[in-house]
Amino acid sequence: MKMRVNHPVLRDFFDQLRFAPMPQKRKQLTASEGLLMILDSDQNYPFDFIVYRITGYRPPEKPDQPLISGRDLISDLRVWIAQLSAELHLDVSEQDEMIFTVERLADRFVVSIKTIRRWQKRGLTGKIYIFPDGRKRMGFTASTVELFIKNHSQLIDRAGRFALLTTEQKKHIQALAQALAGQKNYPTQNALVLEIALQVGRSRQTVRAVLDAMSSQQTISSAIPQSRGRMSSKETVKLYKMSRQGASVKKLMELFGRSRSSIYRIINQQRVKELFSQKIEYVPSEEFARPDAEQLILSEPLAKLFPEESARSALLSRQQEEALFRRYNYLKFMASQQCDRIKRGQPRSRRLSHIESLLKQAEAVKKVIIETNMALVVSISGKHLAVGGQMSELVSEGSVALMAAVEKFDYARGYRFSTYASWAIVKDFARLIPAEAKRLDRAGGTDMANLPVDLRFEQLPGIMAVEQAHRDLQTIIKNNLDPREQYIILNHYALDPGIIKKKPKTLKQIGDHLNLSKERIRQIELQALQKLRQSLSPEQFDMLTG
Repeated sequence: MKMRVNHPVLRDFFDQLRFAPMPQKRKQLTASEGLLMILDSDQNYPFDFIVYRITGYRPPEKPDQPLISGRDLISDLRVWIAQLSAELHLDVSEQDEMIFTVERLADRFVVSIKTIRRWQKRGLTGKIYIFPDGRKRMGFTASTVELFIKNHSQLIDRAGRFALLTTEQKKHIQALAQALAGQKNYPTQNALVLEIALQVGRSRQTVRAVLDAMSSQQTISSAIPQSRGRMSSKETVKLYKMSRQGASVKKLMELFGRSRSSIYRIINQQRVKELFSQKIEYVPSEEFARPDAEQLILSEPLAKLFPEESARSALLSRQQEEALFRRYNYLKFMASQQCDRIKRGQPRSRRLSHIESLLKQAEAVKKVIIETNMALVVSISGKHLAVGGQMSELVSEGSVALMAAVEKFDYARGYRFSTYASWAIVKDFARLIPAEAKRLDRAGGTDMANLPVDLRFEQLPGIMAVEQAHRDLQTIIKNNLDPREQYIILNHYALDPGIIKKKPKTLKQIGDHLNLSKERIRQIELQALQKLRQSLSPEQFDMLTG
């Protein structure tokens, strides 16, 4: 059974505890088990209370500390206890009470191993022990088992009524399956299994296991529809693709021979895979933690926030940039928070739809930002035609740099995105242009004449800011650093005066030139950056090192 801590705050906290020494971990394990005993699933618990109960350390009080639901805390604490016990190498022979394995518990209660696994989700807490055969396995102390029986008597009684099937009961199910299949044509085995389960009072999993045994023994009637087993990854991808293209669930049921619930489950699992294949990254902000953040940031429609008719005619104002980037990163922040709550085994369709909607809204905001800054890309590309390269290639490369800048820009720092993006594009061209210049390919020089007038800005605030920042950096570096530090900074960050023609040098290349080790160059660079931090504005320093 794969174990994972789902709550992001608890996951970070438990990850930090992994660095504690072994004696401390033993205390934390005992404290975690004690905390688990007093938790109420219907209550919410402040984070500092959890920290104190597990570590004994009382963190400083914060007014905005997160509250964690008892249900989430209980679930994740059980996972943490199992993971921590695995690190402590607990030997069964050294324990003060009897330790039950999963198999021994199943025999004791005359239930399946799957039932014991389900009980673990309902509150049966286990730890990882080393058994006499040298293997690590899940085990349960006698006291833990007795406590579970006391708190879940109805669950235990119900499991007793649905004990493992006898030989006679299995034969009865087999005969019933043959009779029902002869009376009615069932489209799938699931439909037949459901009807048998209702008649004999057993779970569908139990009935399906009996039919699978019949199939393996080749005693099953041809009238009984065969189970298709697990779908291959190729089939699930095809099913998901068809659903995205508008195929109805009924059509998919007929084509793949699956029940309605199976179709929905497969689709949702593929949606989860698609979501987790995307790395949802955002620039964090303290604003996002406010209880009224959603109302403040998302209350205005995007069209009202930024009129569509001016979307391609001018650069964004400072207020528009701030509002759009706040909205863009908050939408991704919300999507990331929701992703942390997904249960991969049984994802909820409503939650998946909500996450997909948030990401779709974020893409719409990103599109506005990129469209309104494309003129910047075109203008900077035109200025670099003298160095070499075709206009179309420069614009394409600049667009990629622009999109990367959108992902990294921190609106809370207070400076303009147009300035930040200009610097990012110029730095990207520093890598592209030297290779192009060798070819002396100037065929793209005439492309500028065919561009619309409104895209050929003679003076863009972003360009002016970049050029001024470049000059300021040169002056500050010269006035504050010694010759060796100047050489390292200028070459590592490709800050030669004039048109940028050289690629940034690696620390090893600089070290070879100065007859110093790579690590020594790194130390000198850090000292130089520390000096520059005192002289540069936050904006300049970010553009230098970003």
